[in-house]
Amino acid sequence: EVTADEIQRAVALLPGPTGNLFCAMPVDAQRHSLNVLASLGRAGQSNADLAAAALLHDVGKIAAQRAGYPLGLWWRGPLVLLEALAPQLLPGLACADPASGWRYVVYVQLNHPAIGATWADEAGCSWLTCWLIAHHQEQTPPNTDPARLALLQALQWADGKN
Repeated sequence: EVTADEIQRAVALLPGPTGNLFCAMPVDAQRHSLNVLASLGRAGQSNADLAAAALLHDVGKIAAQRAGYPLGLWWRGPLVLLEALAPQLLPGLACADPASGWRYVVYVQLNHPAIGATWADEAGCSWLTCWLIAHHQEQTPPNTDPARLALLQALQWADGKN
């Protein structure tokens, strides 16, 4: 469950129309993102770009929902397990065509960071917020300065914790 007050506070932290992206996410994804933000806050993280990335890091997953295939728990559980146990299989199953059904769901799971970063950029997020969203599942992106890497690691830590 997410309260109206929590949604209002989240939208207030996001630039311009990016609040609409947060509101388009399913309630369980909103709850996850709010929990990630809260973990960062408890850890003393107050960077505005990091806060926006915490709220929007999984927004790309709604691409599947928009295509008629909500990426709910029924999909996420098996996909996360397959990603952990046999990650080499997923790219072969993925298809970028929304008409491909479950194969599009796999595509979205694999590509939601890039999808979300593109949407965040189009909606007016900073380049740093978009970079954090785009790389939130990468261990060490190449050519990353230490300050940016520290923000990414904080986001990954909070995401993994929640």
